[in-house]
Amino acid sequence: MRGWRWRAFCRVLCSTLWLLAGAAHGASDPINIEAGHFEMLLAEHRAVYTDNVVVVQGGQEIRADKLTVYFNEDNEVVSMLATGNPAALSDKTADPPIRVTGTSLDYQVEEASVRATGGATLIQGDDRVTAEFITYDLDDERAQAFSGKQGRVRLTLKPKED
Repeated sequence: MRGWRWRAFCRVLCSTLWLLAGAAHGASDPINIEAGHFEMLLAEHRAVYTDNVVVVQGGQEIRADKLTVYFNEDNEVVSMLATGNPAALSDKTADPPIRVTGTSLDYQVEEASVRATGGATLIQGDDRVTAEFITYDLDDERAQAFSGKQGRVRLTLKPKED
């Protein structure tokens, strides 16, 4: 049992790092993770990083107060939840660079989508979208923004220069 648990731990950790790194981008760059605390909960199918979490690979970065990684019985990562004040995902390798923030960032692996909630902001270059909820589809590079009955979706778009 002990050997299985160690192999499962390693597999989940490697899968987590692969997803955090964005498998298609900068896969050869080293992955650096800093956190005040790390806990692997194999029986609960999750791993938790807390206290000023910073994950960096090349030009990609996640910053959060807490990052929870959920995995299935085969130890494959199925989702990640980053929370903070705010939590942030950024990709400086994109042209122009992209940054998504919110109090909660929910990444669903199978759908390849990120849902930012709680004063969510999507910034690409000089353009900005702010709403209560922003969903970003990584495959289609499509964003949708929603606000409740009381709120408004706000966009700031900088005109292109000739």
